[in-house]
Amino acid sequence: MRVAGSKRLRLVATALVALVGGVLAHSAAGAPNEEFSASFVESRASTTDRIADLGIFQFVNTGTGTVDGFGAATVVLAMSQDRSVQPCGAGSWTNAGVRRIVVSGGVLVLRTLAYVCQTAGGPQATGSWTVDGASSTGAFAGARGSGTESVDIPTRTSTLTGKLKLAGEQA
Repeated sequence: MRVAGSKRLRLVATALVALVGGVLAHSAAGAPNEEFSASFVESRASTTDRIADLGIFQFVNTGTGTVDGFGAATVVLAMSQDRSVQPCGAGSWTNAGVRRIVVSGGVLVLRTLAYVCQTAGGPQATGSWTVDGASSTGAFAGARGSGTESVDIPTRTSTLTGKLKLAGEQA
């Protein structure tokens, strides 16, 4: 009987080790992405207008807003617009840029691509963003994620939503 009990104990111990190993392996893979949401009101800081000869308009916006879970934030947006293309009809164009979001816990850098289309309420930008974890700092260093953005250009209000995975997150 002692041998059977010893074998059973070893079997249970082996199963427990396998279970714990599986849980640890899952933890090492990282937690699921967390919801990300931010909004900003921006104002123009500078412009370079080369539409006439190159079809390009560039600007820098600065602004303030909030990032859910991180609090008050400032933003700097460097954007290039290609006005020689019209992805959604007359008066539309493409945007490509970098958005730097600063909160007390670090700097989150996003690369963004968008189309600007004319609507009854004025031009509206809709696009996507991807986290630049190598350029981000603090809590955002090494982060991954992506999402969508919408910009109401007449009011200069930007809304970003998506998924964000911080490098240090554990399951």
